[in-house]
Amino acid sequence: QILINLLNNAVKFTESGEIVLTVQSAKFKVQRARDADTLDAAPGSLHFAPGTLHFSVRDTGIGIPAGRVDRLFQAFSQVDSSTSRKYGGTGLGLAISKRLAELMGGEMWAESVEGEGTTFHFTITAEPAELTTKLERLQGVQSGLAKKRILVVDDNATNRRILTLQTMNWGMKAVSTGSPSEALTWLKRGDAFDLAVLDLNMPEMDGCELAGKIRELRSEAMLPLVLFSSHNPADAPNGLFTAFLQKPLKQSHLFDTLMNVFDTAPVLGPRSPVRDTIDPEMGIRHPLQILLAEDNAVNQKVAARLLERMGYRADVAANGVEALEAVTRQAYDVVLMDVQMPEMDGLEATRRIRALDPKGLNDDQPHIIAMTANATEADRQACFEAGMDDYISKPVRIEELMRALAAVQPAGSSLNKEGKES
Repeated sequence: QILINLLNNAVKFTESGEIVLTVQSAKFKVQRARDADTLDAAPGSLHFAPGTLHFSVRDTGIGIPAGRVDRLFQAFSQVDSSTSRKYGGTGLGLAISKRLAELMGGEMWAESVEGEGTTFHFTITAEPAELTTKLERLQGVQSGLAKKRILVVDDNATNRRILTLQTMNWGMKAVSTGSPSEALTWLKRGDAFDLAVLDLNMPEMDGCELAGKIRELRSEAMLPLVLFSSHNPADAPNGLFTAFLQKPLKQSHLFDTLMNVFDTAPVLGPRSPVRDTIDPEMGIRHPLQILLAEDNAVNQKVAARLLERMGYRADVAANGVEALEAVTRQAYDVVLMDVQMPEMDGLEATRRIRALDPKGLNDDQPHIIAMTANATEADRQACFEAGMDDYISKPVRIEELMRALAAVQPAGSSLNKEGKES
């Protein structure tokens, strides 16, 4: 409720720029921040108790005149009458939010510069929780990404900060700039990068124009490009970008996209001879009804394309809930099940599918193949314990996919049922 109130206010009073929500574990003694760009502000000089969460909502809105910030948290009070006439509201939202924060063992305060924006802070206390397997997968240095140099070009400082911090957490070396011209200067002087992430909409030069200039300097084999945009990637020119990242950025999508790019980029070594090993007649010789459960749009397209080249067409589910609904609507021979998905992950979706036939008497139960970047024995065991039948690692390799599908005996297809009846 506090976040809803603060974010609603931020949207209401911000006509241009950005709104940034930050959440962090506040464990150390900190000083009140004087820099409007600093997100680690706290009132006075104090110790946060273990288990304290610090939230901040920063906007680039109209701001609040000096000396009037304290009036914000008084019931039925607004900064001035003109604010009430233009924007509406009762003046209760912030007073209620402050009280809610205090009831949860925290406090609330605000910092503002008139004409530049406002940052609202609040804290709450909460019991620390153990990391889930899903979160642990995305923590720390990743062997497939460590020491890769990534160039980030985005005019928005917050986007650059998010991409830089996240990729550095995985062991990558990130260099960022808000200027496409500066990025081109670096490339012209010979700076080496393994990957570049380009924002689509930039005032000086958009991402597509920048990509075209980069291609004059470096081929795709030398420098794969990833387009970062809230728009439909289908609108981007063909041949310029290796992959796409959708805004708002999801950590798991960034991880999967980077792993896929570095698995297929020629700069990292010779590609496997996919054209020589793929069997385009497999779908005819070994027909299967396939459901692909995958939330990442890039991974969906990659997997669907591989299946098409093998002669298969797959239905697609974007999360575990959709996968469960699809399986209850019709019979599938095989479900390619991503383990990490929103709303309901692949493990839970598999358990629920198996619960539809707990005694295993139904021939329509699908063969479920896990797809995950986790490759430890514990991860494999978790998949099998959930009721999955097989396991392939991400990024998906054609040989491994063909091997897994070849092991499937059609169970729910109409073709198999006719065979049994005959």
